[in-house]
Amino acid sequence: MLPWDESSDKVSKIRPDSEKAKALQKMTEMHEKRAKITPLPDMATLLVEEYYEIVKELITAIMSCDGWKTTSHEFLISYLAKFYPEFTAAEIALIDQLRQMRNDIGYRGVMINPEYVQRNKAAIIDVITRLKDVTNKRIAKQH
Repeated sequence: MLPWDESSDKVSKIRPDSEKAKALQKMTEMHEKRAKITPLPDMATLLVEEYYEIVKELITAIMSCDGWKTTSHEFLISYLAKFYPEFTAAEIALIDQLRQMRNDIGYRGVMINPEYVQRNKAAIIDVITRLKDVTNKRIAKQH
């Protein structure tokens, strides 16, 4: 994962935008509904993609509230790691692992072993729940 670099051409300072963050929250709600009805073990690969989309949208929402945007998924994660120390190194590594798996799925057609989801589902759901809490706090702070 790339370290956070606000001078990168893949990072932009923007006006904080809680409305964008709220819209992204609504998107994550739809992804969560779809994740809940995704059958295991048959669709483990799609469920991993769904989880990553939820995480990505929530971090994007947080960054939007903070006045940043990036075109790099790696910078999304490194932003969270740098500015939100309440997320442990293990949690950041899990998020980055989801990113890498999603890339492997999308670009190489890799199929995810259902055991991966079974082993990591609770930790992924916990990270998502905490990202939602942070997002809600950042949106509330904007008002």
